[in-house]
Amino acid sequence: MVMKMENCAISRRKALSADDLCYLFLVFLAGCLVGWIYEEIFYWITEGLLRNRGILYGPWLPIYGIGALGIYVLKPLKGRPALLFLGCVVLSGVVEYIIGYVGIQIFGLRLWDYRGLFLNLQGIICLRSVLSFGVLGLAFHYLLEPLGEKLYRALPGSTVRTGCLILLGLFLADCVLSALFRTPITY
Repeated sequence: MVMKMENCAISRRKALSADDLCYLFLVFLAGCLVGWIYEEIFYWITEGLLRNRGILYGPWLPIYGIGALGIYVLKPLKGRPALLFLGCVVLSGVVEYIIGYVGIQIFGLRLWDYRGLFLNLQGIICLRSVLSFGVLGLAFHYLLEPLGEKLYRALPGSTVRTGCLILLGLFLADCVLSALFRTPITY
């Protein structure tokens, strides 16, 4: 059964249901996919190359999925666009910095490099990136997530749960195969 809620797909109950977790996983995957598409287009325009920039083989970048989940949590700010934008900027900057720092310090991987760009912090975050994520956060809240929620509600719950399990299996298989065999592009 698909959940029926007035203002959001995730209820305000204390415990998350399987449907809640499925919805959050789909938000995560949508963020991963949109981030991958964004990066491919950006680097195609700026470098003239199409190449998978992520740590995984598939068309998904987990950092964007984590960011999407964080931005989703800001949904109560939707009625205050300026505050929502600021929240998206701060949250995405924190997520990008933590993941970038851990990548460099623990794994020895610099997966992106903003050195030389205006207002960068150790080349891990910069003004351009966080402002871009602020705009993408607004697009998420005002365009993408409402459409995704409508689609989610329109599909039978069993179909959605089955689809989530299949996608989870593909994602986990990609994580394992990528950890074993993939060498990501580094800077």
